[in-house]
Amino acid sequence: MLDKKRLTDQVYDYLKKMIIEFSLKPGEKIEIKKLSQDLSISPTPIREAIHKLIEQGLVVSKPYTGYFVVRLTPRDVEELFDLRKAFEFLGLEYVFQNFDSEKIEELSDRLKNLMKENDEQKLIDGVREFDEKFHIDFLIESSKNKWLMKLANGVIDLIRMTMHLTINPRTACKEHEEIIEAIKNMDRKKAKKLLDLHLERAKEDAIEYVKTQLG
Repeated sequence: MLDKKRLTDQVYDYLKKMIIEFSLKPGEKIEIKKLSQDLSISPTPIREAIHKLIEQGLVVSKPYTGYFVVRLTPRDVEELFDLRKAFEFLGLEYVFQNFDSEKIEELSDRLKNLMKENDEQKLIDGVREFDEKFHIDFLIESSKNKWLMKLANGVIDLIRMTMHLTINPRTACKEHEEIIEAIKNMDRKKAKKLLDLHLERAKEDAIEYVKTQLG
């Protein structure tokens, strides 16, 4: 499993995925010895990976106690969504400046196929994947603004975590559909308003989830 990239990077990707998807729960201790046994590797690359995760804000170190998955508070979630809004509003401006009809149609087609899904868990997984494709790949990264990307990269994985805190997949699909339609029609004002409403709704859902499920 861990043979193509540098070992530390692979362990980092492995742990990051587990944290973002809540396979490792908020506040859970990261057991280096157990991971070393499970992955059949020495503790060194695991410790190196953990230090990278600390830099990204996904893990916290407690002196004389160990390493723990970050536990987001309602205030953390609110502030991360405020950051998302700032990044994505700016990214949306670049979408209109560098209008790419092919990319927008690709997103639209992908969303239409997703909305046909009847299996609820597959729909949830698909919406989370589309969320990242739309909000990060399309709105933030495709801006090609190196300074926006530099700022966003510092919190991008925490932003990914917030995407796993909302559980209204059909509502999210409908909201994404409306935003994409406004972009297709080159309606800046409407697209920004719809994006704002979408992020506010998602923020409220995420805060409620943190309070009731992770509190």
